[in-house]
Amino acid sequence: MPQLRILLVSLALAVPSTACTTVALIEPVSADITLIADISPLQKPSAAYCKETREKGLATGEASLASLTDMLSGKASSEGAYWRQIGADKGTPAIVVTRVRNDMKATATGLDQLTKLAQTLIKDQPPTRADVTEFERALIHARQARDSLSDAFVQVNKRSESEYQISLELTLLDEALARARSAADELVALRAPDGAAAPPAIGL
Repeated sequence: MPQLRILLVSLALAVPSTACTTVALIEPVSADITLIADISPLQKPSAAYCKETREKGLATGEASLASLTDMLSGKASSEGAYWRQIGADKGTPAIVVTRVRNDMKATATGLDQLTKLAQTLIKDQPPTRADVTEFERALIHARQARDSLSDAFVQVNKRSESEYQISLELTLLDEALARARSAADELVALRAPDGAAAPPAIGL
């Protein structure tokens, strides 16, 4: 009997310990699920926008010192450039321009949609560092897309009987970029520590 009593006491002590261990194992999983659910509605659309512009050949997303130096020195390679991909140097000007205009409109519309999401986020909740980072990445892609579209018009103008006014053709995108820059400045300002001067958004 004494042996049986010792066994029962041991089992009774073991049960709470096991239960606590189970709870401890479950809690981290719940925390992970909460973190995933808390991702803002701005981050995924921004990432998708960047991916789409890259897939169209409008942007690379790269902004390294080496690539900037090549661009400023005129050494940047045109291999893989958007205007080459769509045949802006060979295709019928009217057909190429239609393609460029459609891509420009899609780029501007997509950026405006992101800007509206950013403005809604600003009103509803404090932006996270990831919100600011992803939105600024989208701005970089949009600015690179603008350059690619401009280059395409330059190539078309070399062969077209009538010259296309590039600044007018890209007005829709330029206006979208201005609105996006303003929203980016607000996001950055809200992320700045109290009493500190917030740096402006990337100069795009």
